[in-house]
Amino acid sequence: MFSFFCIGESIMRGLKRQKQTVYWSRVTETLDGIDTVPTYSQPQNFKFSVSSTAGTPEEISAGIVPDYDRYITSFNRSFHPQEGDVFWIDTVPQVDALGNLVLEDGIPTTPPDYRLKKILDTQRGNLARYGIKKIGAEE
Repeated sequence: MFSFFCIGESIMRGLKRQKQTVYWSRVTETLDGIDTVPTYSQPQNFKFSVSSTAGTPEEISAGIVPDYDRYITSFNRSFHPQEGDVFWIDTVPQVDALGNLVLEDGIPTTPPDYRLKKILDTQRGNLARYGIKKIGAEE
């Protein structure tokens, strides 16, 4: 029984160690005359596990070629992003004293580096995965 407890403890520590700070923002488009202007929500930070490559083990074993570059694994069931939302994975957004993005001509001074491409979630279970695509890598 003691060895089982140690194994469980080791797994939990490993999950925490693999998490990194990820910043998330929702992008909406507003109409300004005839122009469409992107509006960014205040970025929120979360601790998520981020893969180094694309494809979940299930997809790879089934021979599915994913259309995203990496994926985020979340145990936070209150986190509900939408496709098109943006993330700062390898960078940190520049924010003002109120926590809003610092913008230059409507564009963040530190632009997001990933966009949510695919939600790999189910209604049940403790975790959700989100496929993310490097911004600028779209075809």
